Amino acid sequence: MNILFKNFKVENENFIYIPLYIFLKDKIEKREISYKLPSIRKVANFLNISSNTVAKSYLELEKINYVKTIKGSGVFINKNIFSEKNISSLNLENDDNFSIIKTLKIDFINSTPNYSYLPVNDIKYAINYILDRDQELALINEGPFGSFELRESIKNSLINLEIMCNTENIHILSGAQQGIDLISKTLGFSKAHIAIENPTYLGALKSFKNQDFIIHPIDVENDGLNISQLKQLLLETKIKFIYLMANFQTPTGVNISQKKRLQLLELSKEFDFYIIEDDSASDLYYSDRAPIPLKVLDVDDRVIYIKSFSKIFMPGFRLGFILVPQKLLTPFLNNKILSDSSTSTLYQKSFALLLEKGLIEKHMNLCRKNFKLIQDSIVEELKKIPNISFIIPSGGCSIWIKLPKNISSLSVYNKLLINNVGIVPGSNYGFDNFIKLNFSRITKKDITNGISLLKETIEFFINLDI
Repeated sequence: MNILFKNFKVENENFIYIPLYIFLKDKIEKREISYKLPSIRKVANFLNISSNTVAKSYLELEKINYVKTIKGSGVFINKNIFSEKNISSLNLENDDNFSIIKTLKIDFINSTPNYSYLPVNDIKYAINYILDRDQELALINEGPFGSFELRESIKNSLINLEIMCNTENIHILSGAQQGIDLISKTLGFSKAHIAIENPTYLGALKSFKNQDFIIHPIDVENDGLNISQLKQLLLETKIKFIYLMANFQTPTGVNISQKKRLQLLELSKEFDFYIIEDDSASDLYYSDRAPIPLKVLDVDDRVIYIKSFSKIFMPGFRLGFILVPQKLLTPFLNNKILSDSSTSTLYQKSFALLLEKGLIEKHMNLCRKNFKLIQDSIVEELKKIPNISFIIPSGGCSIWIKLPKNISSLSVYNKLLINNVGIVPGSNYGFDNFIKLNFSRITKKDITNGISLLKETIEFFINLDI
């Protein structure tokens, strides 16, 4: 008890239960209490306060799902909510963790699309067409580079973005994550220095940590990464690469400004490092014109361009591609062969057909229209919540929200779970005063109710902060 309550101070004797509640909540979040709370009587005697005051604090913890009272046994920490698997090390947005959140009634966590958006008929047509046309050849391994047919289709589609490349530089991937893993292994080694945006995509961060890189986070501002901070790092440290998203950055949703893009490319040339550009979200834009990839401005072959087709169009196919600079082709291919020798030929050929016939763009136009309506509805509801702030992204399927001062995203997450509403706590990204709302799986009818419950939850914590 002496150790547990060593730093506890009562500043307002009229509201002792509130500082006690906040103190215990913080201890639970830091895992300093991981199994069971001390008995009400012991705490009351030790702090020389009434048992009712302690009971009231415990009740507030139970209201936000941090603890559970078992009659005759005591008050226990809710391990289903606070286990290392569920919160601390879990990327809730990862498709593989969907079983954890499948019972949610309102889901602002999952980043894969609502099933109704998947173009089943188009995919069925493409697969049947390829099987009829190519017969058994559609089932034969085409090697680690990927299907020549798909690579040619991608090369042609990139011309529309003003990205010129050779077919040999295009490698087919099993999703963007594989590209991040492979190119970082090609460029770096254990203890190599790299830079990332902060916050950033958790899948990339996990990959870099697994490879034992020395990671230097660069703050993200409203117009993209902090160039001054990056330059200071470069003056002090030799980095192998920086990983970033130039358009609709995860999780903030911001775009890097044109000025900063040019500065970044100039720095990459001056300090001799590569830029890994993850462009997986740029197809889902809400303005009249598609955003320009950073790769378009790259004249020195410094930008390694990665794109996924899985996110919105066909998540089960796990398809993407990477543009590999000429200097890195051989070592990259060696790493890819060690990772996997090929991606499904049938899926690749089917996707090439859909790309050539314009069916992918037709599908994306529909998605852009529908998701923009959903985003507009969410923004209107969010404006009703006082003391929060957010930037309205010009694309993507999420909104990054700053909470009122001293409110923990983990507290908001757990209280909303009681009502079967899921949000992504910013603590996943190391920013506990933020939350992220993904809306690719949300339906319009759930928006009003879901944001209303979020408003109630935030107001609950505001009222506790006396």
